[in-house]
Amino acid sequence: MSSSLLLTLLAAFLSAILSGLGVGSAGIFVLYLTLVAGYAQPEAQALNLLFFLLSAGAALLLHARERRIPVRVVLFLAVCAVPGAMAGSYLVRVLDAGLLRRLFGGMLVVTGLPQLLKREGRSGRTVGQRTGKGQGKNSAKTR
Repeated sequence: MSSSLLLTLLAAFLSAILSGLGVGSAGIFVLYLTLVAGYAQPEAQALNLLFFLLSAGAALLLHARERRIPVRVVLFLAVCAVPGAMAGSYLVRVLDAGLLRRLFGGMLVVTGLPQLLKREGRSGRTVGQRTGKGQGKNSAKTR
């Protein structure tokens, strides 16, 4: 097994762990694929999408087994996501790869800064963090 393949597998494994912990690992994996592995931005994003689909599928199975999926919300998001995904796939084909890279970097900064700047409330939880009440097997009324 080549060292570059081993390094890519390690990066994917670490991204999967971060993803499982709720950290937005997509940016990290795309950065690895473009800066270290040498993939162009569109190919890196496509590989990351495939990676996400596989890890999200595993998470979906676990959450479905625990009955933690609000079906109405999922259907609403799916109806909104399909046109967005179609528009995004069109833009990837027509935009310059350099511009795409800068837009992706800007998106990472815009979404990452609030996470870095969050302050903690009196309870020790991050402001806006859920308490966990009402979550679990039998809590959802929308199913």
